[in-house]
Amino acid sequence: MSALLVVVMVVAFGWALSGLWAEIVDRLGDQDPEVLLGSLALALAGVWMSFELWRGTLSALGSPVARRPAARLFFVSQLGKYLPGSVWPVVAQMRMGRELGIPRQRMGLAFLLTLGLSVLVGLLVGLVALPALLRAEGRGVLLGLLVLPVLLSLLVPSVLNRLLSRGLRMVRRPPLDAPLAGRDIVRAVLWTLAFWVVYGGHVWLLAVGLGADPLRALPVAIGGFAVAFSIGPLLVVLPAGAGVREAVVVVLLAGLLTTPEATAVALTSRGVLMLTDGLLALAAGALRAPQARDSLDREDETA
Repeated sequence: MSALLVVVMVVAFGWALSGLWAEIVDRLGDQDPEVLLGSLALALAGVWMSFELWRGTLSALGSPVARRPAARLFFVSQLGKYLPGSVWPVVAQMRMGRELGIPRQRMGLAFLLTLGLSVLVGLLVGLVALPALLRAEGRGVLLGLLVLPVLLSLLVPSVLNRLLSRGLRMVRRPPLDAPLAGRDIVRAVLWTLAFWVVYGGHVWLLAVGLGADPLRALPVAIGGFAVAFSIGPLLVVLPAGAGVREAVVVVLLAGLLTTPEATAVALTSRGVLMLTDGLLALAAGALRAPQARDSLDREDETA
């Protein structure tokens, strides 16, 4: 069943790429090759950091996994986001995780915690683009700021552990083997902050490549991309937040570039990220499928 699911995800990725291929290729010609390579390098680094965040979360929940089998599981399963809905990556991870001896509940919790933390920190990082957000959305953004204290409270270990315990009871699942420690949450938040800076940096580089002022573009590109990317998973009917991310990026970059240039940045970013997902999935899929007995490498927990 896992093999069939992987095939479906690969087909969905190819279908999504073919649908945007003409537009992406057309926009790639607007950028210098070195800018595209730099943007791709930043995107690759950002996705790798998200992998390390997920792997660290899985370890904190009690299932440390060696880097190689974890990479194979994570990067291949990420192709599931090109299917409509936000559930396919976690479905793939839970099925593929059985080969590593990881309980389905623990794998699902690692996915949800990583996704939730990424969205939460992404919205907070978006505050650096607040002036651009206010110009684009006005008072609606100010109303959204009212939920910040609630969001921040979710990073308090006692609050988060209580919420997880209550949620597990509601769905009649076993409790956590051990509560999440404060150091685990702090480490995860720092990883996520670094992830958004590096990941959003690829948009900044593309914007600068088309003439945007580097200093003015830095907070708008990184903060705006973090907000745009964080909104995507909330719209579960769209594959990989299709259209939403690009629209937000175009609106926020409108004060730095012309609309055609901002559109070029958004579409090129989509192409760079799809290429990143494809390259990492291809590389990870080529790794040797691990055996359950040697996949759980507790000595590699701090690697």
